[in-house]
Amino acid sequence: MSKKSYEVLNDPFLNKGTAFTKEERKEFELTGLLPPQIQTIEEQAEQVYAQYKSKEPLINKRRFLMEIFDTNRTLFYYLFSQHVVEFMPVVYDPVIAENIENYSELYINPQNHNIYQ
Repeated sequence: MSKKSYEVLNDPFLNKGTAFTKEERKEFELTGLLPPQIQTIEEQAEQVYAQYKSKEPLINKRRFLMEIFDTNRTLFYYLFSQHVVEFMPVVYDPVIAENIENYSELYINPQNHNIYQ
């Protein structure tokens, strides 16, 4: 892979957050750019799910999930696969209808959560 450092972290298809191993952190020049603790995807999902559960109302839960989607697709799909029944009404109907109705107030710049040097 030719991407390094911030390019990896800003690519939601490559970014694994704290799941990068020591070797990967060195290879992709991520040392010092991530918290030092390495987590498995299961640990990440448990942590993110606890954060998700603390969000209210549903539109904030949806926004939170979409932030995960925009930054770490692997984690998003792993987490979603663990909670499909719970997440479907949050990510799709009826919450998406509320999101559309309030679009001008809630606009989130998609995939533009870049980390810069």
